[in-house]
Amino acid sequence: MRFSAYFIKFSHSQANFTGNVQIAGKSVAANFSKISDDLFAAHFKNQVEFSFRQEIDFKNAKGRFTVLLPVLSQYNQRKLKKMAEILHSIQDKAFREIILALLTVENFLEVQGLLYFFSLERSAAAKVLIELELARQLKVINLNYLFVTSWEHFLQNLAAMENGLRQGYESRERTLKFTQLEKTVKIPQETIFFKYLLKKCSQEFACKVLPNVLIFSKLPLMGEEKTRMADIEKTLKANKLLIFTIENVQKNTNYSLKQINDSLWYMLDEEKFLQLDERHFIFNDEYNKIINRLKKFKRNQGDILTFDDLRAVTSYSRKYLIVLFEYWDGHNITRRVGNKRQILLGA
Repeated sequence: MRFSAYFIKFSHSQANFTGNVQIAGKSVAANFSKISDDLFAAHFKNQVEFSFRQEIDFKNAKGRFTVLLPVLSQYNQRKLKKMAEILHSIQDKAFREIILALLTVENFLEVQGLLYFFSLERSAAAKVLIELELARQLKVINLNYLFVTSWEHFLQNLAAMENGLRQGYESRERTLKFTQLEKTVKIPQETIFFKYLLKKCSQEFACKVLPNVLIFSKLPLMGEEKTRMADIEKTLKANKLLIFTIENVQKNTNYSLKQINDSLWYMLDEEKFLQLDERHFIFNDEYNKIINRLKKFKRNQGDILTFDDLRAVTSYSRKYLIVLFEYWDGHNITRRVGNKRQILLGA
């Protein structure tokens, strides 16, 4: 893997200077800035590929420097001071010692990107990381990318995730949005680490993990909750809103947004509804009827379906037909062919 900056060992009287180095027979310009003593950071305009302890010549043989490590992130003064301590003795350290040292500065490392730099086969690196995990010195979060964190950092965040879930469970929160949990654990929900911790912690609670929300499915329903869910279902069917949005429920009931949200997620978990996209839900029994009609259409009229055909099958407006088609396209039930759809379901 290529990097745009490296930590190097080199003696020079100036704290900052520009020089040209020889890389694969070519002269490449770099800016050098002193870290401490004989340690510098070398910054290149384009990414370059070096290996651990590699000796690099300056143009016209005006000296050479030793490559110590890629610059992996932005460092404040405290982290830079810690890196300098690591770099002073790094040439004598083994790969496992270097990784553990780096985890005292970085919260995470993607070791996959460092394999070429350390001239390591993936299997050899994975073996070292697993040995360190068994010794509880680091935690492998993702074995595909060899993505790791320190054992201490892992335990701290695992406790924060467990606490966030427990608070939701004990306060009888039927649903817990990832945005709420993100604020508690202070880890972005898009990250591999968040998803790893959530998967690990959710096994301790009776819950179901959906794309953006966690549902505590085994909390006993209170009488008011049962009444509310039955009322929402009755109201939607009375208004012939078999495909609906949360806004539809708000308009036709007096419940708060939170009450509606909790009820819908729980009913979704109980398979009363199917979620077609971020906004639209459909009653499961209604959806199954449409699928059966779709199969019948294929048997009798062929596998090519137009908007008018689907309108005749469902009596829905174009707005809802688009939602259905997009859901089916995404689940290999139909395939778009121009302005039409080919039915992929068996007849």
